[in-house]
Amino acid sequence: MLNNKVSKAVRLAIAFGTASTAVFAANSIAAEEGVEKVERIEVTGSRIKRFSEVSPTPVTTITGEELSNAGITNISDLLQKLPSSGVGSAPTTTTNTIFGAGINTTDLRQLGEGRTLVLVNGRRYVGASVDNPAVDLNGIPTEMIERMDIVHGGASAVYGSDAIAGVVNIILKKSQDTMDFNYKKSITEQSGGEEESFSFTFGGESDKISFITSLSYSETEQLEAQDRDFLRNPVSGMLNPDNVSDTDGIPQNILATGEFAGLQTLGYYDRAGDAFLPDGHVVFGDNGEFSPVIVGGVTRPAPNNQLRYFGDGFSNGYKFIEHQDLATPLNRFNVFTNIVNNYADDHSMNFEVSFSKASAYAESSPIFLAESIRSDNAFLDPAAKAQLDEAGRDSVTIYKLASGFGNRTYEDDRTTLNTTLSFQGLLLEEFNYEVYFSYGRNKNDTTWNGEFLTENFNKAIDAVEIDGAIRCADRDSDGSLVGALDGCQALSLFGLNGASQEALDYVTTSASISKVKQQQVIGGVISGYAFDMPAGGVSFALSAEHRKETGSNEPGAAMQNNLVFGNFVKAWDGEFTVDEIGVEMSVPLLVDAPFVDSLSLELAARYMDYSSVGDNVAWKVGFNYAMNDELRFRGTKSKSVRAPSLSQLYSAGTQSFATYGDPCDQTNISTASDSKKANLIANCQAAGIPNPGTTVGDWRPSDDWRSVTPPSVNSGNANLQEETSDDTLFGVIYTPTENITLIADYWSFDVEDAINSLGAQRVIDDCYEASSLDNSACDLVDRDPTTLDISEVRNGPYNLASYSLKGVDLEGTYKYETSYGSFNFRLLASYLEHREFNTDVSSEGYEPTPTVGEVRYPRWQGNLTVGYTYDDLYVGMIGKYRHSTVLDREWTAENNNYNDVPSYTEWSINGRYTVSEMLEVRLGVSNLFDITPPRNPGTYDDGEFFDVYGRRFNLGLNLRF
Repeated sequence: MLNNKVSKAVRLAIAFGTASTAVFAANSIAAEEGVEKVERIEVTGSRIKRFSEVSPTPVTTITGEELSNAGITNISDLLQKLPSSGVGSAPTTTTNTIFGAGINTTDLRQLGEGRTLVLVNGRRYVGASVDNPAVDLNGIPTEMIERMDIVHGGASAVYGSDAIAGVVNIILKKSQDTMDFNYKKSITEQSGGEEESFSFTFGGESDKISFITSLSYSETEQLEAQDRDFLRNPVSGMLNPDNVSDTDGIPQNILATGEFAGLQTLGYYDRAGDAFLPDGHVVFGDNGEFSPVIVGGVTRPAPNNQLRYFGDGFSNGYKFIEHQDLATPLNRFNVFTNIVNNYADDHSMNFEVSFSKASAYAESSPIFLAESIRSDNAFLDPAAKAQLDEAGRDSVTIYKLASGFGNRTYEDDRTTLNTTLSFQGLLLEEFNYEVYFSYGRNKNDTTWNGEFLTENFNKAIDAVEIDGAIRCADRDSDGSLVGALDGCQALSLFGLNGASQEALDYVTTSASISKVKQQQVIGGVISGYAFDMPAGGVSFALSAEHRKETGSNEPGAAMQNNLVFGNFVKAWDGEFTVDEIGVEMSVPLLVDAPFVDSLSLELAARYMDYSSVGDNVAWKVGFNYAMNDELRFRGTKSKSVRAPSLSQLYSAGTQSFATYGDPCDQTNISTASDSKKANLIANCQAAGIPNPGTTVGDWRPSDDWRSVTPPSVNSGNANLQEETSDDTLFGVIYTPTENITLIADYWSFDVEDAINSLGAQRVIDDCYEASSLDNSACDLVDRDPTTLDISEVRNGPYNLASYSLKGVDLEGTYKYETSYGSFNFRLLASYLEHREFNTDVSSEGYEPTPTVGEVRYPRWQGNLTVGYTYDDLYVGMIGKYRHSTVLDREWTAENNNYNDVPSYTEWSINGRYTVSEMLEVRLGVSNLFDITPPRNPGTYDDGEFFDVYGRRFNLGLNLRF
């Protein structure tokens, strides 16, 4: 075999490493065979040991020290700052989430959190829940992290499904011979969102057995909109009263300023209940008495909604800010243990156990009630009855925010267990092996508080006086009173405290759902050198894996039987298995040739056989080319694969409420294009609609249907197939000196057959715009045969979407040593050149939508870290940059006058000082300059892309024994 430094170092890395990612000291390798000093050897995005600088796939590495320097207690906080990573689920994006409040996931390239594969020590980790295959990063203790490798694309051939956008491989420590106690406190300058965390990490090391154990607990408080001054003084848009037409050059919407700005109050749905009586709009007292509604703000000029008031003055009605959360509260407890037993020369056993328990809750407003109350209701004031009688009305609609019945909160309690037993070592002193078995289980118990039992509620609000007592009315089919209902407690909707506790107990309830996901994996890897070639040894890795995933969703009886006000959820369970076998090869082609220091061919293929979707193959072809010690090139072309998740396949149905229109509504037919109108008329007529498409009768859905948000059902689709992605990566690495590294990587992804839910409106349109009602979309739409209103739409996922995106990642590092300390600079930047999304490639009417430059997808994003170290002192600054964007790329001057969103830069500073061998002190300030989200109606309260916490002060202590 050729005795060059690359060949020698890689061969020794294989001999002394494990199958999972490892780092090797250059000096020990060089001393072993007398080869030249090698900088470092890592496994990054491959099961073959290699130099990280010439890895065929771009990899960003974040060390545990960098996490500590940044003052991070949750790794998702740092991943969210990387320009290549978006926010998946997070406390700031799950504030109104019924399931999964407070989950933290990552989303490379913003292709969806389910398209990023998170590994722990190179192996799969159980997903966040049966609904979410992404890994909840809350369960990974920061104190255990050795480093993180972020592999940017082209990883399915190595690691299997879910790696379309890339892989986050979290490498944990294997041993420790000290006891560390860590404490951190984060305080916001304004109230809310404070955090406190504790951890205790200890271990031991010996020749045969070593271990490390970490226990950690953190508590993060809720952050409400009312806690922030920039939200108590909101910015919003309004309809422009000066606009005349869509062609006058005057924007339809303008930024609200002056007296028309400020907090918004909806002019009805008061907590005490309000109604429009014949003599005016009134609000009720506890005894049914009423008084005129108070309007403490101003209304915006027509054509704006006159039942919304603006300003800080008191108004009866509903203030939106009172139930707006910016971040959910989160408590989490983690335990992790890793035991290594070197039971024989060159052979060891690892046993890893992690357990996490997280509690969070999301909160939304109380239920909005709009209930028709009969004029003979016993709780209604006689003066109100008189008005109704005089006007010839036998009922009145009461609008009420049911705050006295309790806020709707969604409490999530999640427990996760993940265990791995692995054996690794050397075979025949040449081949490295690892076999492993892992088991993971996630249980998510969700409780909904503040819900109503629909049947009890409808009985209780029909209150009448019988024999001097107020009782629930028992009526015949004609609505005539025939007596009282036994066991029913009459409920008053009037006033803040008009309802009795007995009535509240009768109508209110809590609903619950228990979700369980389990994952079992058995696999193995063998790697080494296959044979020699003139340029060196051909290295390889063979891997095989069997995985089984099962999931169940078990709602409580109230949810399953549709007894709860507003939603039902059906029980379901499902499973799939997958068998995989993969091979990787690194083939050296040239070495020490003119203009070629080294050139190798990189090959990988992975066969996957799913019980759910059948078989498929992912592959990768790449190259590594080092022209000299300073200039290197790399590139890959690959096919990635992602199979649908358990819930996407098997979810039985969850009720939802989504705004959609009826295509047979005369107003919709009249505005339909000529190409669609004929089909609409014919199909609506076939559905029983009288005289569709004519002015005879002017058929419209009923007033009741149009006055509410109609129901729909979201469910899975057992006929889903896998997604595929065509990935291209090409990079240049330039290292002019040992202190400077510059990297530029071009990347592109073309995702086909992407899984996407079309939405209720699209399902209905596809049904009625087709050539006949005999189509698959119409199988998902039901009409009431009596009212002809649409009674249900079933919406599910389909392999109909596509993504196309490409751009460039830049990375630069610079280390500068001086007599008064060392400076380290690291810049990560990403330029998005192109991004298009097509919701349905099968539809001729849907064109790809370019989104580059909109708020979610800025052209440029960057992250700069500047660190200074002098003896026992470290001071670092981290800057996060988002380029200026727009709300909508299809904007015209006719739309609004606030489309532009300015650039956003946020700085944090952190410092640590080692007082002694036993004590380290850390101080920091996050969002140093207290930068708020841009003052734009589309972004001013957006915590997904901008910081809503404001300036935060961080204190940390580390005690080491």
